[in-house]
Amino acid sequence: MRKKLVIIGAILFLLIVGGYLYIRFGYLKAKDFKPDTSKQKSIIDLRPAIIAKLQQLVKDGSNGLYILSIEKTEPHVLSSKLDVLNASIRIDTAAMLHLDSLKLLPDDIFTFHFSTVHVDGIGIDDLLSKDRIEIKGINITNPVINVFHAKRLYNADERKSNDTLSLYQKLKGQMKKIAIGKINIINGTFINHDMAKKSKDTKFNDVSILINDLLIDSTTEHDRSRFLFAKHATLRTKNYSIPTSDNMYFFKAGDISISADQHTVTALDVELKPRYNRQEFENKLPFKKDMYHFAFKKVILNDVDWMAMINNEKLVSKRAEISGGSFSDFIDRSKPRTPSKMNNFPSQLLLRMPFKVSVNRLDVHDVNVIYEEHNPLSDQNGIAYFDNVNGTVNHISNMPAEIKLHPVMDFSGTALFMHHVPMTTKFSFDLSKYRTGNFSVDITMDTLDNTTINKVSEPLGLFTVKTGQMQHAKGHLEGNNFRTSGNINMQYNNLHITPLKKDKEEKGKLKKKTVTSLFANILLVKNENPKGKELRQPNFTVERDQFTSFFNLIWKTVLTGILKTIGIPVKFVIK
Repeated sequence: MRKKLVIIGAILFLLIVGGYLYIRFGYLKAKDFKPDTSKQKSIIDLRPAIIAKLQQLVKDGSNGLYILSIEKTEPHVLSSKLDVLNASIRIDTAAMLHLDSLKLLPDDIFTFHFSTVHVDGIGIDDLLSKDRIEIKGINITNPVINVFHAKRLYNADERKSNDTLSLYQKLKGQMKKIAIGKINIINGTFINHDMAKKSKDTKFNDVSILINDLLIDSTTEHDRSRFLFAKHATLRTKNYSIPTSDNMYFFKAGDISISADQHTVTALDVELKPRYNRQEFENKLPFKKDMYHFAFKKVILNDVDWMAMINNEKLVSKRAEISGGSFSDFIDRSKPRTPSKMNNFPSQLLLRMPFKVSVNRLDVHDVNVIYEEHNPLSDQNGIAYFDNVNGTVNHISNMPAEIKLHPVMDFSGTALFMHHVPMTTKFSFDLSKYRTGNFSVDITMDTLDNTTINKVSEPLGLFTVKTGQMQHAKGHLEGNNFRTSGNINMQYNNLHITPLKKDKEEKGKLKKKTVTSLFANILLVKNENPKGKELRQPNFTVERDQFTSFFNLIWKTVLTGILKTIGIPVKFVIK
């Protein structure tokens, strides 16, 4: 009996030793990387060999571009687990220069650093196989990923051909299958460096990613129900911030999350914020320019086409929402004038965006819009408030195929003018004629008294309404880069106005033009409309000068229609 046990024991010993030798010198044999046996705790310590094998796989898979460094590994062969501590992948500068000389260097190169990586369900086959990876789970903490992007002329043809390839088609030359049950990334940092704009880095902080059932193979190549080939995925980043190209603003988002299952992107506390206060902003500019600021509480993109985003850098969403917040526009007209580009209408800005976008419908909920202007003729600021804006924008797109199907982008909505006057508006932009900026505007407004009118008319129009009430107003405008024409139906009664001028003795104050006031009210002003059965609806045209923004053009056109209706010569007010 004892003899049989000795024989069985010897056989088991030989199997174990044979298995170790096969793993150590067969499966884990690395032709270019020799294990540092001085770090072995014992002869059966496989860690140096595993590191050497991983280093070889990284080198071979990147044509020598990347070097893998690992401070420590803790393999658990029997339980198929692997822990990696303080791992990094850096660029081999000599290999990079060599690949560049051979015109083989890709447009995007990377560096990685991971504090800890825990891999569950990894087998020897996964270390050996170059075309298959099947793993139960990966947990990564504190990764820092840098991407260095530079378009190289010799990659132009490849970029063009890749536009028509799916991600799987791009990978299948190297991998036949990648299957990972779960990926959990915690507290990551992602930094994108555009080498053409060395000071413009894009950084994502506090990135967390949870991915379940990731499968990349021929069966999922065209599966649009998956996000990045994962059946279930959530991605989240906090405190995103990036300066605009002119360094005058920061674009920020407090929280961005992606739910792959729901095909939604949700962003909280989205803001375009000037880098400087109003005075500093104006001092930075040698000429007058609009100062914008928007802050939205929540922005949601629904029914996002992930594959279009991943493969073709397109943002395609069937429906989006903006909820809460404000949009403001301020301009100081005392600054020197300089020609502004004619292509600054909303439709033209959309077509000039650096990436493709298509949103079928955008719903706007409870947003406040503020237009403020400093008028040097009055030395005062006039503010027009549009509160509780609710409406819908249809067919937002800069993609030619979409524009051909739906050439008109339009917004229809309601608001409260100057906090309490109900109004409705409709803006339409012909995207097929964006070069000439063709647009139309329809406005309807309810009862408006003189107290409300004066908050805008005094600083911006240099006249005050002593008495009078508007019962109803309706206007239609059509315009382009060069001029706007239209008509206004404004019904009012008991109108008495007083022209104003700047008080030279008291800064920021206005006083009435006595003689002009008497002349205006006796000879010019029509104190009611309609008078009898005659309703005045004058047609008018406003020529756009080269210094006018879209919002100012609309304001100037509406004011022209109002002045023509009540009988005040436009030249007395608009200078």
